[in-house]
Amino acid sequence: MHIDYRKEFGVRECPSCATEVKINNNRCPICGYEFPCLRGRRKTLQVGMALLMLILLGLMLLRALSGR
Repeated sequence: MHIDYRKEFGVRECPSCATEVKINNNRCPICGYEFPCLRGRRKTLQVGMALLMLILLGLMLLRALSGR
C-alpha cells in the first residue's frame, strides 16, 4: 500500500486543548495529548465479543444438560 504524504487529510479537535490536529497525527503538537489507537479498541472489542459468545454458549450448554 502506498501512502501519499502530500495528500490533505481532515482534522480533529484535541480534547485537552481544543487545537485542530490533522487526522494522521496521533499526538497534539501543542499539549502533547496522545489520541487513542483504533487498533487497540478494535482488538478489545473482538476479545469482548468472543468472551460474550463463550459465556452464552456455556449457558446454552448448561441449560441443555439440565433438561429444560
